[in-house]
Amino acid sequence: MKKILIAGDSFAANWRIKYNGAGWVNLLENDYVINNLAQAGVSEYKIMKQLESQNFDDYDHIIVSHTSAYSIPISEHPIHKDDLLHKNCDLIFSDVQEHTDNPIMKIAFEFYSHIFEPDYFVYTNSLICNEIKKMSDKMIHITFFDSFYDNDVFKYENIFLNNKGNMNHMNSKGNEIIYNEVKKIIL
Repeated sequence: MKKILIAGDSFAANWRIKYNGAGWVNLLENDYVINNLAQAGVSEYKIMKQLESQNFDDYDHIIVSHTSAYSIPISEHPIHKDDLLHKNCDLIFSDVQEHTDNPIMKIAFEFYSHIFEPDYFVYTNSLICNEIKKMSDKMIHITFFDSFYDNDVFKYENIFLNNKGNMNHMNSKGNEIIYNEVKKIIL
């Protein structure tokens, strides 16, 4: 049976550690031996760190789910550090905006609102993504944040937007579509 390494963000994380159900990554477990390092809410920087921790010779394929360029790496999340699924997450504006009652998140909100330079983060994200791409020719690159990535990354934002749900951000139909798309790429 083929061995697959999965790295990335919440779209590829194993949500079963917190919720009942099956995301596309769990469906792959029926066909392959999976080592899933993906973590909810992480930045492209932490995705690169996930990959750096592995010996790629141990795998037949490596699936990398690239994330939003607007994620800011942090060492410990002030809200989610004890959450099973989000314990390693970084800052992202939508989450920061929801938690402005926390003093640290309020500071982060002020940063995003008044200081944040989107072009810098897009540029930095692109540099990290390009470094990831150089790591191995076994990699399959996917994203649910289409506008941040070029055409050598499989883009699934529309599938997500049309199939929102509570497992890897998608309903069972969306997860089934991604599972089938990934299987086609692997073959």
